[in-house]
Amino acid sequence: MERDRTTEAEQTLAQLDRLRDRSARRARGGAWLPAAGIALLLLASSALYRSPFSQLSAIEGEHPYWAGLPDQQRSPVASYLFWFLGVPVLLAGTAWWYRQRARRLGVRVPWPAFAGTGLGVLVLLAVIAAVPTSPPPDTLVLLSGPFWPGLLTPLLAPAAMAVALGWVERSWGLVIAGAWIVALAAWLCTTFPLGTVPGWMIGGSGGGGQLAWRPGHYLVLMALPLLAVATVRLVSARRSGA
Repeated sequence: MERDRTTEAEQTLAQLDRLRDRSARRARGGAWLPAAGIALLLLASSALYRSPFSQLSAIEGEHPYWAGLPDQQRSPVASYLFWFLGVPVLLAGTAWWYRQRARRLGVRVPWPAFAGTGLGVLVLLAVIAAVPTSPPPDTLVLLSGPFWPGLLTPLLAPAAMAVALGWVERSWGLVIAGAWIVALAAWLCTTFPLGTVPGWMIGGSGGGGQLAWRPGHYLVLMALPLLAVATVRLVSARRSGA
């Protein structure tokens, strides 16, 4: 009899653990959509460049880099509007998504922190960009300094949004994806021409080299971790019925 009670208690605890895990997966099962939205925003921004995937004979990197990366953009105004309208639209869609999930599943996620982070970065960029600064030189900004004007890129907005979403959804994968975007943007936006690799980065003392990639390739590279996390979260959400 005592053994039966012990077995029954163990089964009850195991069932409670399964229910707890399922509830956690359901609560965090909505992260795939905003993560995919950030990735799609990055990929869509490739259309802002005059030649996102093919080489140009001459490149003029207009500063600030409102397209995101220091390369020939189609129109600075179009680039500016893309980010300062696209990010709020993405945040509005995310807010709608989480509200619908809260009504349907009864789970709530502190998404306003995610939304506030994205809008806050855009406002900060707009304020800083309004301060008169001299354009960066044509040589490596990392070597000729100061390099901070090169960091005035709208790519910081999706990066910050990914990190904030990772905090909200308790996902280290999203936090790492945001840090990955920051690392790539810091390198690409503080060197010119695009993809320049200083000698010290490759362990040499010479002039370094340059990758033959174009803006579209780097944007795909930035979006890949987000798409991977979105795929994993979507599969998990399907399995848990969220």
